[in-house]
Amino acid sequence: MRITGSMITNKYKKNLNSSAYKMNYLNEKVTSGRKFFKGSEDPISAIKAYKLRREYRETEMYDTNISDTDSFLTTAEINLTEINDNLSRIYTSYLRGVNGTMSSDEREIVAKEIDNIQESMLNSLNSKISDRYVFGGTSKDEIPFTVDTNGDLLYKGISVDDNANQINLDALASENLNIDLGLGMKFDGSGELIKDTTFDLSMSGIKIMGYGTATAADGVTEIPNNLYSLVGKIKDQLRDPNYSYDNISQYIGKFETQKTSVLISVADIGTKTKYLDFLKTRNEDTQLSLNEKIDGVEHIDTADAIIDFKMQEYSYNAALSMGNKILQNSFIDFMR
Repeated sequence: MRITGSMITNKYKKNLNSSAYKMNYLNEKVTSGRKFFKGSEDPISAIKAYKLRREYRETEMYDTNISDTDSFLTTAEINLTEINDNLSRIYTSYLRGVNGTMSSDEREIVAKEIDNIQESMLNSLNSKISDRYVFGGTSKDEIPFTVDTNGDLLYKGISVDDNANQINLDALASENLNIDLGLGMKFDGSGELIKDTTFDLSMSGIKIMGYGTATAADGVTEIPNNLYSLVGKIKDQLRDPNYSYDNISQYIGKFETQKTSVLISVADIGTKTKYLDFLKTRNEDTQLSLNEKIDGVEHIDTADAIIDFKMQEYSYNAALSMGNKILQNSFIDFMR
């Protein structure tokens, strides 16, 4: 086969362009630090990178959920602490001084103070963060606590002091709002969520404040378990024209027992917050580990990239210098 000058020229130009393209490709690797730009260049590494980035996006979602949960718990703790302070204030400032010798005017002063505190408690129980009621359980938009025209407390429209509502109130008190915070959310064989794999963010107001009534020691009087209602009953007793210390003492004794439930809830939030700090730290460690793995899969060693580029640049320059010897002189060059 006869090799013509045109064939040599075309082959040389093709190889030179290929060398220039490769040099440019290696230069892009140096400037970007990436091992590949398309999945087809390195399919195995591309699959690994996709999986790692998907895992990283999940940790970013956990970051958001953890931050939102932390804000939610902080708001709940602030409001419960305020309620607890109000309950302590009622007991230490007013109820300890209640006795059978108080005048009606003195009792009215205490009743008015309790009125103000009771209103403050209701505001705290209906507090919101963003667009969600803190103590509304799983409900987002429905206001948790309201007071009807008779002055009875309702939770999501259900009277908290009526034992006939026990089943419904039990269900509302045990509501769960499960948030995925990176615990590996799983379901059992029947499709039920395994609770230990999620974080329960539900904060049911009646679970904290109590509901239903209990029969007093006299075997007749029904005393509410709900702290808001209990404070209201104490207030009513103070304003009763037939005021009796024996009657009000039953409510005060119940109040002293029930008010510790709020303090327990505050302590429970503190425990959850500490656990949330642990999850946040763990998620940050996971992100750091994933970043290192992504860097190892997607990014090239800078020194190696520069060496490869310089070697290709040397080859390209050598090819350029050889061109004068390989390519034949033109007719014009011959005439010179």
